[in-house]
Amino acid sequence: MVTDFEKQRLQNISRNKELFKKLNLGGLSSEFHRGIKTVKEEALDQGKKKRTKTGKAKGKKRTELTQEKPLRRSRRLAGMQLEPDGQNKLQDELERQKKEKEEQDRLKSIRLSGNVMLSDILDSKGDAGDSAAKTLERLSRLGKSFSMGDFYEAVKDSQTSDKKTSQLRDELESLQLYEKYLPNDIRLTNQRMTSIIFHPSVSRKIVIGGDTMGLMGIWTVDDDTDEDLAITQFKFHGKNIPKFVVRIEQPEEVVSCSYDGSVRVLDLSKAVSRSILEFDDAWGDASGISDMNFIDQNVCFFTTLGGEFGTFDVRMKKVQNRNDSEVLRLHDKKIGSFCVNPTFSNQIATASLDRSLRIWDLRKIEKSTWSEFEDAQSPHCIGSYHSRLSVSTADWNNTNDIVCNSYDNTIRLFQLGEQHTEDPKYVIEPRVEESAEGMQDIPINLTPTNTLKHNCQTGRWVSILKARWQSRPKDNIQKFVIGNMNRYFDVFDRNGTQLAHLGHEYMTSVPAVACFHPTQNWIVGGNASGKTFLFS
Repeated sequence: MVTDFEKQRLQNISRNKELFKKLNLGGLSSEFHRGIKTVKEEALDQGKKKRTKTGKAKGKKRTELTQEKPLRRSRRLAGMQLEPDGQNKLQDELERQKKEKEEQDRLKSIRLSGNVMLSDILDSKGDAGDSAAKTLERLSRLGKSFSMGDFYEAVKDSQTSDKKTSQLRDELESLQLYEKYLPNDIRLTNQRMTSIIFHPSVSRKIVIGGDTMGLMGIWTVDDDTDEDLAITQFKFHGKNIPKFVVRIEQPEEVVSCSYDGSVRVLDLSKAVSRSILEFDDAWGDASGISDMNFIDQNVCFFTTLGGEFGTFDVRMKKVQNRNDSEVLRLHDKKIGSFCVNPTFSNQIATASLDRSLRIWDLRKIEKSTWSEFEDAQSPHCIGSYHSRLSVSTADWNNTNDIVCNSYDNTIRLFQLGEQHTEDPKYVIEPRVEESAEGMQDIPINLTPTNTLKHNCQTGRWVSILKARWQSRPKDNIQKFVIGNMNRYFDVFDRNGTQLAHLGHEYMTSVPAVACFHPTQNWIVGGNASGKTFLFS
């Protein structure tokens, strides 16, 4: 019995056959075959045409082939010099330019040796003769206008009673941004500014700044005219300038140190820059100097990027080097900043990339059992504080307070208590943490009295923020200033009370490097492009 499914299948087969008949596919296939000759048939036809009337093929005449064009041969095998194509020429040119730039950068970073006359520097910059002479005359007047008597009122013990915090806050908030020129026009240096100070003169405002390429700028604010800014620039260093010092006893001299391992003195009155220290590491390479502080007009302490500490005396006639100084090890990593106890120069505090703040007594030298360097000598460590991230700076004021700020976004104040010049005693708590193995000689026993939250994450393109005390405040109120990542200056007192938050609509960038005038309530700062902000 045939099922319904089978009936339907047979019907479909019958319908498809009828459709194929109507399409005549078989006939079309035959026509295609008739219209196309096979390859074999074509070959036979060609052979018939070549045959002669007798049906025999003509004998082929042998002819020698002539070479119309020379055959391609390998020029390498032929010993020929290959000429580079366009792509190779471009690569060679780029490589050459790259090497030239590297050589120029290397030459720029080489430190200068010996004395350099300012007239030679000005001429090399391409200044016109009249302009160079005018600049030298202005600097000469500047250098000769100072004397120790100018700073008598600033350094003598003041009997003035302390002002109230509210009065000081009102005074600081009334400071005005320098408006004779816009900050965008006041370019003290050409690159990212890394250090800035006020000259201690109170009769005139003088700002000195340095940048990452070793350029120094001197701005004599009172000499500004409507046509020109009184800014003079010199390049005596090959790398970053982290610190300037102007000694009250020698106000015509500006001392600068650099990452190229040199310390130089710019004598404004004599228009000459003298090299007084060229410091190398134990392998003979330049050891970058990260900070320096004078304990008197002649003796200077300095620290390096490698964690070392040394001293030198400016009275020595020759240029000093590593052999002229007893080198001590304070850290195994970079010392970013250090400070000297203002009333007891045998004690210093250091801030390091190893995340610690340490206080040292230079009177006792012993073997560094904690250091990774063999045969290293270190002073006695009184105490230390360990931070979560690297400590950027440490600064000591006249009332025995240390301020430090760290990359963990904090500012910490350590009030060490009363001190005595003969043998300072500090309120240092017993050890609160156990030291790591091999670090037992570094007691972790400093406890901050105040901790302030402050954004210190500057990143790559902004200089590291560093809190700086006003060294000799005329109002006898201990206060420090630090840049703010929101484009402000922040001022705090020794108890962590904020006294000012200075900013302006023209301040469109972070004043990363900042400082007070030593005695006056003037504040200056610089940014990542060398522009300067002055509040007075």
